[in-house]
Amino acid sequence: MHVIIGGAHNGKREYVKRMLANVQLHWVNCSAGDLEIPFGTTVVIERIEQWLVRTELPEAEAVELILNEIEGKDVIFILTDIGRGIVPMDADQRELRDACGRLYQRLIAQADEVTRIWYGLAHTLKKRGEII
Repeated sequence: MHVIIGGAHNGKREYVKRMLANVQLHWVNCSAGDLEIPFGTTVVIERIEQWLVRTELPEAEAVELILNEIEGKDVIFILTDIGRGIVPMDADQRELRDACGRLYQRLIAQADEVTRIWYGLAHTLKKRGEII
């Protein structure tokens, strides 16, 4: 699994498209409620935080569902870092921020590779399972 993380509109999708220009990809946009991840192709999963907002599952069950769904598959997550900046006043938004933080920790811990994108610049944080 490869995790690409960065702020909103920092060039994460463009980075993945350039990195895998010659690879057939299946994009899963979770803002549409989709979380079906096929076998046999490289899958890019984006907007998982939108799926977390929509699911009625408790957080622990939602995280386990995601982890089970990606098991054994070639997956690239594009994660939006929503944990920086001003803490939201709205309790639901704070809860989402915390849930994303816990999910992202699990995904990054399991990832073979982690890349942070900051204004279009890529910085490798983890490669072949080792923190750089």
